[in-house]
Amino acid sequence: MPNTTFDRPDLSTFTRLDDLGLEVTGQRVGGDRTILACKVVGEDRWCRQCGGEGVVRDTVIRRLAHVPYGWHPTILHVSVRRYRCQTCAHVWRQNMSQAADPRAKLSHSAVRWALVGLVVHHLTVARIAQALGVSWNTANTAVLTEGERLLINDPARFDGVRVIGVDEHVWRHTPYGDKYVTVILDLTPIRERSGPCRLLDMVPGRSKQVFKTWLASRPDTWRERIEIVAMDGFTGFKSAAAEELPDARAVMDPFHVVHLAGNALDECRRRIQQELHHRRGRATVSLYKARRMLHTRLCLLTLRQQHRMLDLFASDCHVALEVTWSVYQNSIDPYRALDTSAGKALMQAEINTLTSTRVPKNLTELMTLGRKLKRRAEHSSKQEDSGPNYTPGYEEPQKMSQPWEFPPVFTLIRALELGYVNDHRRLSDNELHAARGADARPHAGAIPAAP
Repeated sequence: MPNTTFDRPDLSTFTRLDDLGLEVTGQRVGGDRTILACKVVGEDRWCRQCGGEGVVRDTVIRRLAHVPYGWHPTILHVSVRRYRCQTCAHVWRQNMSQAADPRAKLSHSAVRWALVGLVVHHLTVARIAQALGVSWNTANTAVLTEGERLLINDPARFDGVRVIGVDEHVWRHTPYGDKYVTVILDLTPIRERSGPCRLLDMVPGRSKQVFKTWLASRPDTWRERIEIVAMDGFTGFKSAAAEELPDARAVMDPFHVVHLAGNALDECRRRIQQELHHRRGRATVSLYKARRMLHTRLCLLTLRQQHRMLDLFASDCHVALEVTWSVYQNSIDPYRALDTSAGKALMQAEINTLTSTRVPKNLTELMTLGRKLKRRAEHSSKQEDSGPNYTPGYEEPQKMSQPWEFPPVFTLIRALELGYVNDHRRLSDNELHAARGADARPHAGAIPAAP
């Protein structure tokens, strides 16, 4: 660009300290950090009590952590004047509210940088604290305070929610304490094909009361807009939704419907294994070798796997396994149908077949599966309001996840949880991710601009 013009170099402008009402007066670049000497721009001579004019009494140094440059900690040594009123003898300091909160150890820019790093770029609190040159507790407290003000307390983050999903998640792998949390997701973007689902909240515990209390804390206008609640077969979630969301439809998500059929297939394989060999499966036994292949859809099997499947079903001893396998395959087809009416008809026909008298008495797994599906048919067959967008997007049944799936950021939350000792802090950091949004694509637009 031949016509490019440059301004005079200004360290205050480069470090954005002019936005904080500070001016750089000196610098010292050390081995592990950079220290910038600053002063507060403007005078503050007028007494806050009587309004009289004050005189400079002395100067104190306030140390603040600022935005790191090149991942090198930057520390501000701000010279703050103290004034003394000539009339009432009141003593006060220069106003630094534009640069930092009272008694804070981080500047406003540093707090903002830390919040974006944690929520958008998914940095750990330890990495943020290292870059700022402060302790872990200092960084975590500052991020939680700012995140609660900007994100968690923002009432607009619950707007537009019409379809929600609820499930439990194991977040503590220890023998003590409650290891479950209840996860609530916004499935509206998936139903409308406008994006990934959003993590709304995470509540400690897994019970009817936990989910009911969370729903009761939402405004009445918000609860009236909820149309569908997707869940597993846990009756506690269903009862809580029925009491707090009487107008919403409770549906059983495809993952748990197909999971019931998959469990029946595994139980049938294990039963036949015990009847034939009187022991558990081994690597050399054909039944055990085919355990994963049985959970793969027929259209996804390779030619070699198809031949292995035919050899397995050629034996008369494996007839029960072949019938159960066909039921498992048929339980997936309704959720792959593009026409939801046809999918509902397929599911209802399968339930009618499993609960009819045509099922042999020796197929105990299918009889149990039929009773479960019939009892939960109120959930599993209500697909007409879900639309084709509500079916699970999977390639192989053994890799199939919920129709809504945990958002990618939830996997990152699981990784970031490692090393936490205080559960309250861990849950608070997870709430920041929930308040920010769902997907893991880094973009600062999800966080409001600094005031």
